[in-house]
Amino acid sequence: MTAVDLPFIAFAACNALRIAAYFPQMFKLAREPRAAHSFSYATWALFTAANLSTAGYALGVLGDVVLGLVHALSALCCGALIGLAMWRCRCPLADRDSAFG
Repeated sequence: MTAVDLPFIAFAACNALRIAAYFPQMFKLAREPRAAHSFSYATWALFTAANLSTAGYALGVLGDVVLGLVHALSALCCGALIGLAMWRCRCPLADRDSAFG
């Protein structure tokens, strides 16, 4: 193992876990209408922008396809979370459920 291998393994592991961590949040938003009311659009929009800018930098400046694709996938997941939250806030069941509690 070289000195470069350890940071690469850490990067790969952390980003795999990060991408996997989006899915429980997506499932929560999809299943529970009230979850969207505590969703921070500004935070997730910032995460989306940060991932998109990193993907662009990696692809355009560094020529690193793997880094670019990892961050593009992360941006896609962030965007999906925003879309789910917006859908849930406009869902008639979400409005009806919130009137009861």
